[in-house]
Amino acid sequence: MGGPKRYSITQEFKGATVLVTGATGYIGSLVVEQLLRTTAVSRIFLLVRGKRGTSSQERIAKVLHSGLFHLVRDDPKLLSKVVVAEGDLNSEQLGLNEATMQQLLEQVDIIIHSAASIGLEADVQATLRCNYLGTQRLLALAAAMPRLRCFLHVSTAYVNMNLERGATVDEVLYPLAVGRQASHFRDVVEDLLSMDPEGANVRAQMYMDMWGFPNTYTLGKNLTEKLVAAAHRSGLPTAIVRPSLVCGLAGAPYPGYCGNLAGPVGMGVAMAVGLFDKLESVAMVPTHVWDAVPGDVVSSVILAAAAATAAGLSINEYAGDAPESVGGPLIVHAGTSTTYPVSMAEASHASVDFLRANPAPFKLPGSTLFKIPLDYVPDEAAVKRRKYWTGWKVWAAVHLLQLVRQKKTAHRLKYGYLAWEVMNSSKTDVNIFFSSRNLLQLEALLDEGDADSRLFKITWTLKEGGWHRYIATQLAGMYRQVFGIGKVKGLKYNDFRFIPNQPITPADIAAVAAADSLIGSRGSSSSSGASLAAAKQQQQQQVEMQPQLPAAVARHQSTQGGQPSEQQHLLQQLLQPHSSSSSGGSSDDSPDLNNVITSTYIGGAAAFIKVPASGSGRFSFDLRQQQQQLDAAPELAASLSEGAAGVGYARRAITLPPAGMLVKAASDGAQDAAGAAADAVKASAFDIAAGAAAASAACGGGSLPRKQSAGAVLQRVLTLNKPKQQQLLAASPSGIAAASPAGVADLASKKDV
Repeated sequence: MGGPKRYSITQEFKGATVLVTGATGYIGSLVVEQLLRTTAVSRIFLLVRGKRGTSSQERIAKVLHSGLFHLVRDDPKLLSKVVVAEGDLNSEQLGLNEATMQQLLEQVDIIIHSAASIGLEADVQATLRCNYLGTQRLLALAAAMPRLRCFLHVSTAYVNMNLERGATVDEVLYPLAVGRQASHFRDVVEDLLSMDPEGANVRAQMYMDMWGFPNTYTLGKNLTEKLVAAAHRSGLPTAIVRPSLVCGLAGAPYPGYCGNLAGPVGMGVAMAVGLFDKLESVAMVPTHVWDAVPGDVVSSVILAAAAATAAGLSINEYAGDAPESVGGPLIVHAGTSTTYPVSMAEASHASVDFLRANPAPFKLPGSTLFKIPLDYVPDEAAVKRRKYWTGWKVWAAVHLLQLVRQKKTAHRLKYGYLAWEVMNSSKTDVNIFFSSRNLLQLEALLDEGDADSRLFKITWTLKEGGWHRYIATQLAGMYRQVFGIGKVKGLKYNDFRFIPNQPITPADIAAVAAADSLIGSRGSSSSSGASLAAAKQQQQQQVEMQPQLPAAVARHQSTQGGQPSEQQHLLQQLLQPHSSSSSGGSSDDSPDLNNVITSTYIGGAAAFIKVPASGSGRFSFDLRQQQQQLDAAPELAASLSEGAAGVGYARRAITLPPAGMLVKAASDGAQDAAGAAADAVKASAFDIAAGAAAASAACGGGSLPRKQSAGAVLQRVLTLNKPKQQQLLAASPSGIAAASPAGVADLASKKDV
């Protein structure tokens, strides 16, 4: 009678105490903001650690005063609900002190666990230590919380990316097996953690090839989901939300807000600055579905799934098809591929429309905007060649921008490139569809009052504005974040309006309460009926956790070997907000692209060797080797009059070419340097040719016009996008002359540069 049981997000969170992890990340910050704005939550504990000399309170204060929180940040009553629980998922007992631990055990009703390391190709042990063991520690704490009504784990839709291309993924757990023998997730984890780091990576590659996982991140998150499901079957109420590619916000509180440069947002940067320089650089089939989802939809799904679980609802639309899923946790996809799909071509065409109306402040040379033909078929060999030359251009551009103190622009270009390199790949273009039967049921059972309020957007459909408008809104937000541009053309076709951050003061930091300063604020510690020791004993009894690992495994957990490569480390940073100043609409100090740039900086910026074509290597910082190169060339100091200071400055940041090439360029003039550069090209040393050309430009006896912008310099200097058969042309006398002050005026007419 009365139909199926319904649930209310506002009712389940009213008066509740919530523990959130990952609040300084994109998804976590969205959840915290929506809790404050839309619910009468009593308190929000944020598990966060200090980082790089910044205290946990200061990190949270920056988040709370960002543009994202503009609807709540001026209300001290709301902000007073936020309490920092200083801790670390990578530490035993979560790094919590005794008092904070006691408060969490006594008070928490709901846990939303969104913290994760998202290094796609990280060493497998690093991934498991953070994502699996961190979740295991949090589950152990949750099992000892007598008030707990839901543990919600934020996973990823790509935990089942190991299925065949074009598959439809249901909202269930898929077993892993070796042949016909089922594999237990704990055995796999213990196996990988018991080895030395190198051996673990080798074994992980065997598992990935066997099961079809594209990287260690998806493998680790798959194993972590199974850990959460095991806790649920042992009596802990859990739920799992699987977001797809999380993008900027479509609506409240800040349309167009982009928390980081990950995924499709980074692809927007890539398109704007010209990383898609030719059609052959596109690695994806244009008609394949690209499952992107607005960030505000993801946060709404997280709150809805947590509320439904807290209310005791059992939503499982797959019980008939997958009997083994009965009794498991609620699993929900937060995506669009089966509710309102968008193809890669549609997203690309909408982006081109926006970019043609709003050209980027600078673009890498040799690039043009184009719409991908629908019948285009990617050629992996051609894509690889284009990536090779694009890598050269980007890394040269990054160092040039750093030399002229455009550090923020350089930083964002670097991470936009890394997102492009990962996303623009046939490896990730799997055209998978994420079923949404549980998602649609979650929306259908939402209380009518909550549904009518329009505060919670559980699905993304045409009625919300459509893909073309949303993509324009997101790109407008990205323009502010990356280029510092607050206004764009075509406002009637997008919803972005810039909202600046508020500067934080010592008083703002002090106002962020620490957990152990609030002891007894929700009843005395004795009234909870369980001491910390009793709680620890209870956690062992309530939930089936992984047994204590051998001492050898514990030693591996603390080893420093097998650290991620530089590119992997950069990817980890790319997919996390670095600071409030790298968030959309977070800063008013946009880069000044009209800094004075002289020919000495041009000379220094291009004078490097062995720039990695893939962008995955590292520049040399061996000052002693560089000094030896200069000491071997006494003529250099005498010849490089105006350029000496610039080259001297450059050598502190980048590796110079062999000293002999610099001497040749300095003593014989531009024409001979051009010949030497051409010879270097013939010897397949185009990097040395670039150095010779740069040195020639540096000693050319003049400077660029004083108002030369960084973008214009990039257009003039970075000519590294030529295939091998055209390298000689790029390093020809006319090309080198064009890079010198005398050749600036007529550069635009030279098609070979």
